[in-house]
Amino acid sequence: MPAQQQQRIFITGAAGYIGSRVTEFALAAGYAVRGLARSEAGRAKLRALGAVPVAGTLASLDLLRAEAAQADIVMHLADAWIDDFSQPYDKVVRIDGAAVDAMAAGLAASGSPRKLFVGTSGIGVVAPDAAGGETDETAPENPNPFNGRIKCEKHILSKGGVDGVRTCIMRLPPFVYGRGGSGVWLFMSVFAKTGAVVRVGDGLGRTTVVHVDDAARAYVLAADRAPDRTQNIYNLSSSASVTFREFTDAIAATMGLPVLEMGAAEAAEKASPLIAGFLSDRVRGSGDKARRELGWNPREVSIVEDIRRGSYVQVAKELAAAAGSGA
Repeated sequence: MPAQQQQRIFITGAAGYIGSRVTEFALAAGYAVRGLARSEAGRAKLRALGAVPVAGTLASLDLLRAEAAQADIVMHLADAWIDDFSQPYDKVVRIDGAAVDAMAAGLAASGSPRKLFVGTSGIGVVAPDAAGGETDETAPENPNPFNGRIKCEKHILSKGGVDGVRTCIMRLPPFVYGRGGSGVWLFMSVFAKTGAVVRVGDGLGRTTVVHVDDAARAYVLAADRAPDRTQNIYNLSSSASVTFREFTDAIAATMGLPVLEMGAAEAAEKASPLIAGFLSDRVRGSGDKARRELGWNPREVSIVEDIRRGSYVQVAKELAAAAGSGA
């Protein structure tokens, strides 16, 4: 980032799992950060990090527009779906679309020469490679998507080139892990209740992963190094070679639970449709473009190592203690 002028970033979801790490790394890189947070706990977290908390939600459209109008860069990480995974995704698309409209309008009126809008999507919006290989950012749209996230992605990209706004989409893998959180924690908490680790089929399919810290660093690199194009897309993949067998075996070993192999329908019934969907996903996204254009260099511990000997060991202990106490 140019040293002569402090750049301003407005981040939605700034106190969340990924957003808080983006906030911390952006502050360390010298950016001034204002972060949207719904709860007082979230706002306190942002204050502790050194960011300026902003009270509001994705429905606070006037607020979003005003905050974006004061920013050089908007980073949109908040996700309305996380409030209720059972809600129709069309509702999520409507909420997200209105929020994006407000922030893009504010950014366009900001007077900043940067006007960069960094949005969040998923690698699963594209179709898996028929031969099981890795896909890049130009792969065709997934005809059977897990959800309607591609609509949100397209809406953000449509703002690129309008009134000087540039857009950049960061596609996250199915598994963002690290620091004892995210989907791995969710899987472990469900498996603690079912008494077994669920695996769909033989588990030999491969998936895509990234450590939360590596993902967060990529967002900050995009703020500084994204090419001067109206639209950019990056897969944030540190590895596309982890098998579901390795993943589930690691969880089973750490939790001391057996593994049960079953079909997707049975897994949906025993665990949840969400977990069955993730364990059936076959998209393997390449992160080469982010490495090449942003200078991104993932450096954190692997997902299997983190589950077996890292941050998820404590998660397993806490879940076992809760089960023992009847909580």
